[in-house]
Order: sequence, then structure tokens, then C-alpha cells
Amino acid sequence: MTKRQTSFSRPRRALAALAVIAMLFSGCGSQKSRFSRSFPELFDTVGTLTVYCGSQEEFDSLYSLALDELTRLDRLFDIYSEESGGLSQLNREKSLKEPHGDILELLELGRTMHKSSGGKLNIAIGSVISCWREAREQGVLPEESRLISLSEHCGIDSIELSSDEIIITDPGVSLDVGAIAKGYACDKAAKLLILEGAASFALDLGGNVLTHGKKPEGDWQIGIKDPDGGVLMVLDMQDGSVVTSGDYERFYLVDGKRYSHIIDPETLYPPELYRSVTVICQSSAYADALSTALFCMELTSGLRLLEEYSARAVWVLADGSTVCSWE
Repeated sequence: MTKRQTSFSRPRRALAALAVIAMLFSGCGSQKSRFSRSFPELFDTVGTLTVYCGSQEEFDSLYSLALDELTRLDRLFDIYSEESGGLSQLNREKSLKEPHGDILELLELGRTMHKSSGGKLNIAIGSVISCWREAREQGVLPEESRLISLSEHCGIDSIELSSDEIIITDPGVSLDVGAIAKGYACDKAAKLLILEGAASFALDLGGNVLTHGKKPEGDWQIGIKDPDGGVLMVLDMQDGSVVTSGDYERFYLVDGKRYSHIIDPETLYPPELYRSVTVICQSSAYADALSTALFCMELTSGLRLLEEYSARAVWVLADGSTVCSWE
């Protein structure tokens, strides 16, 4: 091979050099650059899309695709907007004819996770959560007698699903899908991005982080927050999702005691077992659901549930110590 290279005539050497230069420029053109942009507030939080792709135009197209999908699902799953014809209408009228397939799929996910978690995740507990929200706005604790009364109308079996109509048979039941909606939306948006050809991206929707592919320099690095500040650990991720539930961002104080926004369907009060639970799972929807369920479960029960979904988790206990499911 060496002899053939040295025997090139001057014109052939020039052509070879030009070919190498062309290859170098071609390689530079195919390199991916990092583009990132935040979303307007969706699902009551701020999100960001980061993509490694070839041009600003390509990124803008991918961003618009994700934004449109997240906006559509936010409106569909919003339980507070009276203009919404999705879950908001279902909560008001206790029925929804010809429901969108995404609503059926989301509620079916809620029922599945209710069964798997032994009731620790319950999308039918909306009335209790609303009671806590009202109390939080006033800076007081809800009356226990009212919580008990509302808990009598939190039956998951009162939700009847069909493609023709969804019916809530108990008028006192109200849905709250806050524990699963963001994760579900992340999965749906990511699927569209992948179909569009996005090979390397990270979608962060208020702490629900989903990654696909690798960065040019390697894996995505996703940090787990320390509830007391800083970063607890960094995870190397390619394809999968990281979701954290905790008491350190959405909470309020009464007489110096912290009360988080997560409510245990069994006790009707915020759990006090952990400061945070982070779940690593292939699906963002399941990671979202699992992180909420595990936040309300004893450690041994949580470990069993993780195995069922081939997921991993990091717990930060009330005393600040940590437990990793893979250790």
C-alpha cells in the first residue's frame, strides 16, 4: 500500500489531497450542534428541549413539533380550565362522550398503577387534593373530618372506561392526574421527535427528564437534586427517563412543620418517610407514577414495585441518608 501511494503522479496526488479536503469539510457539515429552548408554562411548570442536530432550522421544526404536542395534551388533561373539553369536562359533568384516545390511555394507566401500588397512587383522589390545595392557599391545615368525608368518594372503580363514553358513577369523585400526566406527555412528545428523526435530545418538563440517544461527547448527565441544596449524584443516561418526587419545592409550613403537595391516599396526609424519591425507568409515564407511589410506600414495598417495572430508584430518607435500589 505504501508503494502505491508513493508512486502517485503529481496530478493524482493533487486529486487525492482534494478528496481528503472534501471529506474533512463534509465531516464538519455533518457534525451536530447543541440547540436548547424553554417552553412556555405547560402542566403548571416550565420545560426545556435540548437537541443535537444539524441546523437552527431543524431544531426550530423539532421544537415546534414538541411544543404543539405538549400544548395539546396540557389542554386535554387540564382539570381546572372550564374551557377544556377533556378531563375538566369529565370532572364537571361526570361523563365524557367519545373521549380522546389519550384520555382513555392516561386513565387506564392510572388504574393500572393503582392496582400495582396497592392504592398508593390514586387518580380518583382529586377532592382530597383540592381540599389540601385550598388549605395551603390559606396557610392552614384542612379539617380532618372533611378529609375523612371526602375520602369516601375516592373509589377508582367508579371510573368506567370505554371508547364510546367515560362515566364517573360516584358524583363525589373528582380526578387528579398530576402524578402521571407530565410523564405521559413527555413520552408522547418524545415519540414524535424520534419519528421526525431526532437522534439526540433531552426533554425536561418540570423535573420529568427524558433522554434519547447520546450527546456527541457521550451520555447525557442528569443530576439528582439534594433536597438541602446542590446535586446529590449524577446519572449517565442514554434512552430513558428520570423523575423525582419530593417535599422540597412544592410545600408549605404550618407552625414550622413542612407539608408537601403529595398526599398519601391511605392516611390523607403528606407522607413523611422521605425527602425525595427519584425513579429511573424506560418510560417517563411510569417513572412519574412510580416516583409518586414510592414516596408514599415503605422501602421494602417500593423495592418490590420497582422490580415489577424493571425500574431503579434513589431515596433520600427523612434523616438525609440515601438508599439506591441497585446497591
